Amino acid sequence: MTDAGGETYDVIVVGLGAMGAAVAYHAAKLGLSVMGIDRFDPPHALGSTHAETRITRLAVGEGAHYLPFVERSHQIWQELHDASGERLLYQTGGVLVTGQQPVAGQRWEDFVVVTDAIAQAAGIDFDILTPAELRVSHPMILVPDDVRVGFEPTGGLVMAERAVAVQLQQARELGAALQMNREVSSIRPLGNGVEVVSQAGIHRASHVVLATGPWFGDLVAPELAALITVTRQVVYWFEVEDFDAFRTDRFPFLMWIDERDEDYVGVFPIPPGTTPALKVLGEQFLQTTDPASVDRVVSTEEIEDFYHRLLLPKVAGVTPNCVKTAVCLYSNTPDDHFLIDSDPRSDRITVMSPCSGHGFKHSTALGEAVAQSIAVGDSDLDLSPFRRRS
Repeated sequence: MTDAGGETYDVIVVGLGAMGAAVAYHAAKLGLSVMGIDRFDPPHALGSTHAETRITRLAVGEGAHYLPFVERSHQIWQELHDASGERLLYQTGGVLVTGQQPVAGQRWEDFVVVTDAIAQAAGIDFDILTPAELRVSHPMILVPDDVRVGFEPTGGLVMAERAVAVQLQQARELGAALQMNREVSSIRPLGNGVEVVSQAGIHRASHVVLATGPWFGDLVAPELAALITVTRQVVYWFEVEDFDAFRTDRFPFLMWIDERDEDYVGVFPIPPGTTPALKVLGEQFLQTTDPASVDRVVSTEEIEDFYHRLLLPKVAGVTPNCVKTAVCLYSNTPDDHFLIDSDPRSDRITVMSPCSGHGFKHSTALGEAVAQSIAVGDSDLDLSPFRRRS
């Protein structure tokens, strides 16, 4: 179908963050004509794809059906590195820490045990360590004796903003037309396609992918919008006493899961070329927000509370000097699993709300699978677990 400028598109991708950039890249690679539209100029700091790095784990405790997507994503990150020269994956290893007793109803529950079972069934390296063994191998992690510890050697970090930028650049080089700083106001199914109205005009395509992150509810059918809540998450970078001790070749990522979801701590080693400080974060799912009203200022009280209550007891060698903060937005489904399905208005509109705080590690493989589904009607990896459940 043809837009006002006379171009013909097989697919229009609305939202060019983690998921949308991946769909645009893989669709262009498959030979489809592609337009991508974003209300900002990604990678940007207003949604869910910034703050430099994301944890990746082959042993995916959220469910065995996720593992093929992480595995394929690792392969694609390497392919993109080979094509662009930009390193996107650091396999630093990763440590999981949970209490000895699972907490019923808690988001993570008995995560080390669940992750170990999934890893063993899939043949993924995953070691159960004693706290004493972890204190020897990684003395900066201050585990007590009454916790469970798991270590995945193949886990690591993905360079989030770099990954988005590289995929968008590759998409451009493959012929994709990318419109930045253009807000989409409406999506309307047509008899044999979809019409997209943006600040750049009216565009038409055979298929549209909506990957709009925390703006998801603006364009999807109301019954889908009602499924998504948006939460404010804070990321901190603290100065460390010994920078070398936290480099990617010496320090693993750390996911420390406590009794309450709000006491979770994630710790990221420091890759080359990033903020020279230790990136750490917590999570909260009690208070919801939206992109228009979210408080993007991190207060001194938030910084001091996180450092003294959550970080200082868990990681040695970190000073109270917070050199940088960021606010990210999680788009959460009711069960924390992904939502990738047709919009009820038309099977020519695919909606992608995969994240719920654990989406980036799967993102490029998800984008490839969605692009394959549009191009040939099927995908190498199974997307059916992510369809809407009534």
